Amino acid sequence: MAKGADSGGVLQVSKCHCETGRKRHRIPDSVRIPFENLQTTVAQGIVHDDTEDEDGDEDGDEIMEDNQVLDDDDNDNDNNDNDNEEGDNGEVASPGHHFAHPPPPQLPPPIGAPPPLIPNQAPMGIGGAQADLMWMDNLDESDTDEVSEPSTDATQPTLHDSDSESDEEGVPQIATWRLNLTALSTVYNFYAVAYRDKIHISRPRSCVTNVLPTKPDLVLRPGPSHMGIAVGGYLDQFFPHQVNHLIVGDFGDKEILLLAYDDGDVIGFYTRHIEDELLRLEYDDEMRPPRPPKPFFHENVGKSAWGLAVHKQSRIIAVGANTHDVCVFVFALTGELYQHIEEADHVEFFRTLIKDENGVLGNRVISGGEKDNAKFVNGLERAVRRRDANWRIVLKTGSAGDNIPNVAFGSDADGEAEKVVAVDVKGNLWIMDIWGMNKCPHIRLDGLHSTRTPSDRQRLFQWPRELPRAWGVLILPESSFLPTKSYTDSLGLKPREAKYASNEKIGRWIDISTGIKHVKNNSTIHPWVRSGNENRFAINPHVQRRQRLESWYDFNTSSQVQSWSATIDEQGQQRMPLIQAKGKYQTKQKDVDGKLVLGDGSSIMRTYELDIELRSFEENGVGIMFERAIEQDRPANTVLRMMRWSHERLSNLIHVPELSIVVAGSLCGRVALVTLTRPVYENSPFKRGFKIEAILPTKKDEDSQLRPICPLLGVAIAPMPCSGKLGKADEPLGTRGYRLMLHYYDLRILSYEVYRNTATEELSVV
Repeated sequence: MAKGADSGGVLQVSKCHCETGRKRHRIPDSVRIPFENLQTTVAQGIVHDDTEDEDGDEDGDEIMEDNQVLDDDDNDNDNNDNDNEEGDNGEVASPGHHFAHPPPPQLPPPIGAPPPLIPNQAPMGIGGAQADLMWMDNLDESDTDEVSEPSTDATQPTLHDSDSESDEEGVPQIATWRLNLTALSTVYNFYAVAYRDKIHISRPRSCVTNVLPTKPDLVLRPGPSHMGIAVGGYLDQFFPHQVNHLIVGDFGDKEILLLAYDDGDVIGFYTRHIEDELLRLEYDDEMRPPRPPKPFFHENVGKSAWGLAVHKQSRIIAVGANTHDVCVFVFALTGELYQHIEEADHVEFFRTLIKDENGVLGNRVISGGEKDNAKFVNGLERAVRRRDANWRIVLKTGSAGDNIPNVAFGSDADGEAEKVVAVDVKGNLWIMDIWGMNKCPHIRLDGLHSTRTPSDRQRLFQWPRELPRAWGVLILPESSFLPTKSYTDSLGLKPREAKYASNEKIGRWIDISTGIKHVKNNSTIHPWVRSGNENRFAINPHVQRRQRLESWYDFNTSSQVQSWSATIDEQGQQRMPLIQAKGKYQTKQKDVDGKLVLGDGSSIMRTYELDIELRSFEENGVGIMFERAIEQDRPANTVLRMMRWSHERLSNLIHVPELSIVVAGSLCGRVALVTLTRPVYENSPFKRGFKIEAILPTKKDEDSQLRPICPLLGVAIAPMPCSGKLGKADEPLGTRGYRLMLHYYDLRILSYEVYRNTATEELSVV
C-alpha cells in the first residue's frame, strides 16, 4: 500500500465475491435467464485470475456519444495519452485494434414509419423522451430471447398475475428501466430486492460472501390502490403496479422500507415488522405459512412515482413524480394520527395543499381582498406547522419543470426539514420551501452544461437536441466531509491537472475530470474493446445519442478563468482569494463568508448521465465538477442488442456518513465510490470537495469475467452484521465494515466489503 501522508483514513475495498443467479436459484440450463445471453471470447494478452466465474459471462457495457467519429489517428493519440498518464494501470487495447475498423453488422434504417416498439422494454424511463425507443429492425432469435416478455392481457392490465410467469421456474422477473431496486436494512440483517410487483426479503447466509438463499425468506406483494388502478402504468400499461424505486430510511426512531410504483402508488413498511415475521418463520416449529406485514403507508401521487426521500427528525416523506411535482406527506404529530386502512384507501387521509412554482397557494382565494387573503394564508401556515393533522403539500414546477427522478430534504440550523431539493430530467435543480404559504418562490438552477452556446454548425449537425439530463441529488452535511490536509488529497489530482471555471452566471468551479486516470484498477476502455470482442456490439445509427464533442465549459475564452487559475500555486493554495462584487469576480486579500444555500450549511450533489457536480454550500463559493466519471470508450453508435439505447444514468445515490462516501451507481452497471473531503489547510481555493476512490467492478473484475453485460438492477450498502476484524456496532465511527452488493439484470450479485481504517494511506483495492 502506498503512503499518502495527508489523507484522513484509507477507504478499503475487499476482493469481489460473485454469485450468479443461475447458481443461487438453482436454475437448470434448459431455462433461460433474461440478459444472461452473451459469452466471452477472450483475446490474447488479457490475463484472468482464478476467480473466473463458472458461467464464463463477460463484462458490462455503456454507450458512447452518438454519431461520434473516431478515426485511427484520434484513437491512437487518445490511447497514447492514456498509456503515458500516471495511474492508468497500463491498459491498452488489443494489438492492432482501432475503433474505426470495419464495424459489426448494422441494424438497417427504418423505412417509412418508425419501427415498432417492444412494449415492456421501451426505455421511455422517467425521461419520457421519444428518442428512447428500442428498434426492432431485423432482430434475430437471440435478440428476441434477450427481451423480457411483456404482458399480453390488455383487457385486465391491473390484474396482471406475475405468479404465472417463469417465477415458478425459479427465474424472478425484473422491471426494466427503473431506478434502484435493491436495499439493505441498516438495522436488521436482511436484503430487499424488487422483482416487478414483488419484494423479495432474504437474509444473507454469509458475512463474507453475502450469499442469498435459493428462495426468499419472505415475499411482500402489496396490491394497487383504487387510484393506482385508475392511473395505470407509464412504462408498462399492461402491468402498471411495478416498482420504480425503493429506499430504506429512518422515519423518526423507526426504519422504513419505502417503495414507488409505476401506477403512482407509494407504499411504506416498517422494517421492524418485516424482521418480526422473519424471526417468526425462523423459530416457528409448526412451519406456519408466512404472514407478510401490512404497509403502514399507502398513497398515490397521480402518475408514475420515482424520487423518494425520508426525513428522520421531521418525520416527513417526499415523492417526485412524472406529474412534474413533488408531493410532501406531512404526518400529524398530535391529534388524529395517520393510519392506512387497506379496505378504505379511497378515503382521503391527507389534507391537500398545492403551491405553484411561484410559491403561491392555489387552493383558495378569499374574496374579501388582499388583506383577508394574507390573514387566511398566514393562519393556514400556522396550522400546517402545528402538525395536528395530516397534510399533503404539492410543490409544482410549472412549465419549466419535467419528470422528477430524485429528491432530497434540506434542513434548517435546528435539523428540521425546511426545503425539498429535487432534480428533473431537463437538468434543473429545484430548491423548494415546504412550510411557507405566502409567496415563497422555488429556486431553479440550470444544469452547468447550459452555459455552452453552440455554434451554427454544431446547432445544425452536432449539438445534442437536449442537454445532459439530471438523475440524482443528495444533501450532504458538513459532518460527512473527511478533513484533508492537501489539495491532491482533497480532489484526487494535482492543482495543475485541474481546470478552473469562472463565469458570472454559474460562479467559480474546479473541473477535476482528469483525476479519472488516478483511480486505481479502473478501466476507461470498455472490456469488449480491450478483449477484441467489439463484434458483440450492435450498430444503430438512428439512435439519437447525446454527443458532447467538447467539455461542459469553454475554458479557453474566459479571462475570468485565466485570472482565477493564475492565483492557485503548486500546493493548491490561493494567493489572492476572489469574492463576488456587483456581479463580477474581483481579488481581495481577505475572503468573505458567503450566504448559505441551505439553512444548516449542507452541500448539494447533483448527478447527470455521466457527471458528478458538488455545489458550494455558499452562494458565492467554489463548486467541484467531475465530467464523464463512469464512462468507458467504445466504438461510435454501438449499443447492446437487448437495450438499444443509452442506459448511462447516475441515478442510484446512497450517502454513507460514517465512511464519508457517496455510492453512485449507474444503470449501465458501474458504481463509483466518492469520498467527500473538507480541506483544513490554509488558503484552500475551495471549502468542500470530493474525489473518486474506486469504480466497481474493477478492471481486474472485468478481466476475470465477473461483470455481466447488462444493466444494474440495484446497489445496496449497510453495516456488516458480523463484527470480526471490521469492528462492532458500538465501536467508534469509521471502524465498522460495510457490505456492498451490486445486483444485475441477469440476477448476478457482486459483493464487496468496504471500510475505512485510521491509517494515513491512499485507497487500497485488495
